[in-house]
Amino acid sequence: MRILSVDDKPENRYLMEALLKGNGFEVQSAGNGAEALELLARERFDCILSDILMPVMDGFELCRRVKADPRFREIPFIVFTATYTGPQDEAFALRIGAARFLQKPCEPDILVAAIREVLASARSAELAPSSIDAEEEEVLKLYNQRLVRKLEQKMLELEREIDARNRAEDILRRSESDYRRLFHSIRDALLVLDIHQRITNCNRAFVDLFGYPLEEMLGQHPSFLFEDQARYDRLGTELQSLSDDSTRIYQIRFRKKEGVVFPGEANVFRLYDDKGQMTGYIGLVRDVTQGVEAETQRQQLAAQLLQAQKMESIGRLAGGVAHDFNNMLSVILGYAQMALNKTGPGQPVHEYLLQIADAAQRSAEMTRKLLGFARKQAIVPREIDLNQAVAGMLKMLRRLIGEKTSLVWQPQEGIWPILIDPTQVDQILANLCVNARDAMDQGGTITISTGMVSLTESLPLSHGRLPAGEYVVLRVSDEGCGIEPSIREQIFEPFFTTKEEGQGTGLGLSTVYGIIQQNNGFIDVHSNPRRGTAISLYLPRHHPAPRESVGVETAVPRGRGETILVVEDEEGLLRSTSALLTSLGYTVLSASRPTEAIRLARAVPGGVHLLLTDMVMPELSGNELAQLLRTFFPGMHCLFMSGYSDALAAEEQENVQDQRLGKPFSLEELASAVNAALHRRP
Repeated sequence: MRILSVDDKPENRYLMEALLKGNGFEVQSAGNGAEALELLARERFDCILSDILMPVMDGFELCRRVKADPRFREIPFIVFTATYTGPQDEAFALRIGAARFLQKPCEPDILVAAIREVLASARSAELAPSSIDAEEEEVLKLYNQRLVRKLEQKMLELEREIDARNRAEDILRRSESDYRRLFHSIRDALLVLDIHQRITNCNRAFVDLFGYPLEEMLGQHPSFLFEDQARYDRLGTELQSLSDDSTRIYQIRFRKKEGVVFPGEANVFRLYDDKGQMTGYIGLVRDVTQGVEAETQRQQLAAQLLQAQKMESIGRLAGGVAHDFNNMLSVILGYAQMALNKTGPGQPVHEYLLQIADAAQRSAEMTRKLLGFARKQAIVPREIDLNQAVAGMLKMLRRLIGEKTSLVWQPQEGIWPILIDPTQVDQILANLCVNARDAMDQGGTITISTGMVSLTESLPLSHGRLPAGEYVVLRVSDEGCGIEPSIREQIFEPFFTTKEEGQGTGLGLSTVYGIIQQNNGFIDVHSNPRRGTAISLYLPRHHPAPRESVGVETAVPRGRGETILVVEDEEGLLRSTSALLTSLGYTVLSASRPTEAIRLARAVPGGVHLLLTDMVMPELSGNELAQLLRTFFPGMHCLFMSGYSDALAAEEQENVQDQRLGKPFSLEELASAVNAALHRRP
């Protein structure tokens, strides 16, 4: 489907094209209503998305003309604007034929959904043709008059500015001394040229900016002030065709006397004598370095915002997937463990059930890794074997780097334990391996190795010093293009990247640096241009506290007939959890919706001892359900289940003070959590 996007701001048109093309639409843009009509006359479009306030022709006028033209009136028209957003403007837009009126800012998915709805309505002929009665024509006339008055006011302002400029020029011509005083007091750099474009004069600001005194420049063509001789030649050609009243702004890169190049803006005007004969040119030069830097920073911030929005969307998607996936894993684990309790270790099916339970647990670990990559998993450092953590990531890393790149794994045996969250190790490996892959255009080998080092004195590294102590080393090396010495100090800065636009965010190495700093580690970088890079990470050895030996395995806590109300909207998980609790000796009531749960609870003569509920459900959240039931049963205990990570659950249920049970859970985890909740003071 082809969309015509009409907006006078280039940045708005760019963002709209990116959004719509990313959702499968073809997009053509216009800067105002007149340009849009020209495009409509030449090309076919399925929908028009237009701003209101634009030069030449505004969005209301464009809509009116489109709906008045038999060739275009069937094309659905959507008004999308940040101005004129009162109810009268919306009603006016709909009366003249607009299919929808949307206000900026608007969530991208809402905008795309609105476009699809309008297109679907147009295909099914649900959009009624526009009809403008006499009253609406009068409204349109008044609106046009208002626009005309605004234009007239703007013309008066411009005329006053022109009059003021003419008076200033008259004053300059009347008095040479006044001219010089004003000329040299102007902060913008001024350069005067004769009719042959040779330098005749300049002000003090010009000397201060470029470093050349007037004596060195007199009689010369100003080409030495330009970084590019070809740009100077083009400017000279443009000046020859410059009309008397033209005032253009040229973007030029200038060169100072000491060789420093800077971005500038130049205005060039023709000079005339009292008889109206042209005598030369005057050029006004501004150093716009700060403006260019500010614009660059603005674009970087916009890109960072877009990246943050993407990461937020990915995180929410990951959270939703984890929730549903963990529900299914809980069902698998529950039934597998109930079946295990009914079979003996010697039976073949017992081994099969053990494999099913083990696969479910490993799947839960994969879900935690997914949340870790999306930065939705709570960071919980624990003692790990780095070799095992890396080995568990190798399959995923090989998929990540592609077939052109080979991966070599070189672990050192008997490695010391370290204290770190396993998902952070996954993030480190993913970021370093992707960077290494991108550094090898034609493919190559990435080597991951581990080691140990014990230091009696500090060791200098590329980024700081490594104190004396015992460390586990993780090293990732490649055969790529290497890192230039001039930028090595910047590689860990957020959003710094040497990749082409759109190829990288500059967050990979900064993420690695942050994780290492968080875990009291150190980084060393060795790199030679065109000879590869090796990044070594030093993590402190963890000395675990001695563990007391356990002689007898702790028994699974069982119930004594307490009444538990289980509320879960996933039917499979509801049945498996209820069956597990029944097998543990509890009296179980089960409900798939909060309203059903309230009805069941109020019908129990002795009341409900424990509410076991999902945190996110239709109708009411788990916390809201608990608060409502506690008005009937003040002593009721609560235990909340969640398929999200702990961090996400805490974010969405800030006021929940009761215990939580993460999905998926084993029989032992369920039994322990229920027992702890029942013996906790409400």
